[in-house]
Amino acid sequence: MFCPACGTENDDDARFCDACGSELPQARAASSGSAHMDADGNGVPDVLEQAAPTTVMGSAPTTVMGSAPTTVMGAEPTTVLSTPDSELDETRVAPQLAAQRQPHQYEPAPAPAPVPAPVPKKRGNKGILIAVLAAVALGCAGFGFMTWRNYQAELQAAEQARLDQEAAEKAAAEKRLPHRVILPVSAPGLDAGGSRIPLRITGTDFEGNTINESVYVSHDGAGISVPKGSYELTVLASPIASDGTVYEIPEGTFTFEVPDTQPNGSDYQASGTLAFMPLDPADAADALEQALQFARNDPEMSADAVSALSEAANAKVAAAQSQAAHDEAVRKAQADGLTVLSGTVHVMTAAELAEMQGTTLEQIFGGYPPYGAEEIFVIVEFSQPVSITARHSGDEGNYFTDITTLIHITNQDPDAWTPYEGREITIAISPDETWWPSDVRLPLGAPSTHYAKVID
Repeated sequence: MFCPACGTENDDDARFCDACGSELPQARAASSGSAHMDADGNGVPDVLEQAAPTTVMGSAPTTVMGSAPTTVMGAEPTTVLSTPDSELDETRVAPQLAAQRQPHQYEPAPAPAPVPAPVPKKRGNKGILIAVLAAVALGCAGFGFMTWRNYQAELQAAEQARLDQEAAEKAAAEKRLPHRVILPVSAPGLDAGGSRIPLRITGTDFEGNTINESVYVSHDGAGISVPKGSYELTVLASPIASDGTVYEIPEGTFTFEVPDTQPNGSDYQASGTLAFMPLDPADAADALEQALQFARNDPEMSADAVSALSEAANAKVAAAQSQAAHDEAVRKAQADGLTVLSGTVHVMTAAELAEMQGTTLEQIFGGYPPYGAEEIFVIVEFSQPVSITARHSGDEGNYFTDITTLIHITNQDPDAWTPYEGREITIAISPDETWWPSDVRLPLGAPSTHYAKVID
């Protein structure tokens, strides 16, 4: 049997529920059913059917449907309609008839059936189960909370580690930002039109990485970009100035250091001076060739720019070499006792020579044709008056020094001098074979020489 209160299954003969202590329906029916039994099912309790008909004097008979008639003397007949079986229940009890009572006597109501003492309700296990379940739920909740809390802490720690890593990487990346290094360059004549300076830079950056590379630096010292660290520079070749100047390569190395205190990515002005001294162009041929090779390899130099620098430098070298040869020839001529002079060559007639000296043949010689009027003169005209020491035609043993602006070269084929016409040349003359005039002749007042050697 199942308890209608809590649904717990109990024994069929149990009176009270083992779980909640409630009285079971079968027990209630058993305690009250005996007084209300209707064995034949006609709706009248058996106790009423067993009583004999009772007649009360002076009353009308009373008939109960389905039972023996009962007559009360002196009363109007009363009919009690039968109640269908379906509307009767086991608890209905018919009233006790007056005929069952003794006349004129008070009959007390039958004593109620004794009520059994209540059975103490058994304390069920439901509360314990609920408590256990609550404790388990609380424990699970606590464990879940602690697990969640630990998980959140791990997430926060991982996030913080990630942020710290990103911050460290960002700081390192910012520290790795290269610095534009400005070198203090000193090279007279080197400008933006010249070639850049080829250098080799070696050293170690702040992270211990080795640096070894070739760079080009412009005339203003720009061109090096490195992170913080210590470095050395070696000049690989001379730059070439726009006028063709080539420089002596500095010996040794140039050192500098970009300190940790330098703001990240900022320009750094190196201390000291990277000095270049111009080479004598006469001695610069080898240095020029090396400089041109590096200039051609410079990615910022165009072929036309390199060609222009090469032309200017080679012209300068050639001029210097020519000048060196000139100087050497002059030195040797002077060592041999010769007088070295420079002037412009003129191959001309007597009339032209007179005109050059500001006169005419008529003014000089009158109506007489001068000696050598048909002669072709080779004249070297000086840009400034020069002092010449030579023999005097009137006294072969004496030397005379005077100032002149030209000299006449005699006893030489004029055609050999024609290629020098209008050009400035340097000649060496022998004082022993040079004469100051003692009479009127062309050129007026100027010396003549039988020996003249062209130096250049």
